[in-house]
Amino acid sequence: MKEGSIFLTDLEFEYRLWKNRLSYYLKELALLKARNEELLQRDEARAMNTVELMVLEDHESELQQLEKRIKVQEEEMQYYNRDFPITPTHEYMGAHLILRDKIDRICALHRDKADDLLRALGI
Repeated sequence: MKEGSIFLTDLEFEYRLWKNRLSYYLKELALLKARNEELLQRDEARAMNTVELMVLEDHESELQQLEKRIKVQEEEMQYYNRDFPITPTHEYMGAHLILRDKIDRICALHRDKADDLLRALGI
C-alpha cells in the first residue's frame, strides 16, 4: 500500500498467503484422517468416533469452500484490473475484508480443532 491506495498486488499477496494456509490445513486434515485409519486398524480406543469424523469432514468442506471463494475473487479481480488502484471504500475492498474476517475465524477454529484431535489421537 502506498499513500492510502490499495493495489492489486497487495490483495494478491494476501490471497496467496491465505491459499497457502488453507492448503496446509487441508494437508493436516488428511494426515489426521490417515492417523485415524491406522488407529482403527489396530483396534485402538483412541480412534475418532463417527461424530468426530463428521465434524472433521464438515470442517474440511468449509476450508475447501473458502479456498474456492478466494479463487473466484482472484478471477473477478483479473477482469476488472482497470479499476485498480482501489480506495478503502471500493467494492473489492469490502469483499476482501469479508474474506479476511472469514479466514481469521476459520484459522482460529482450525487451530482449536487440530490441537484437540492431535491430543486425542496421540500424535
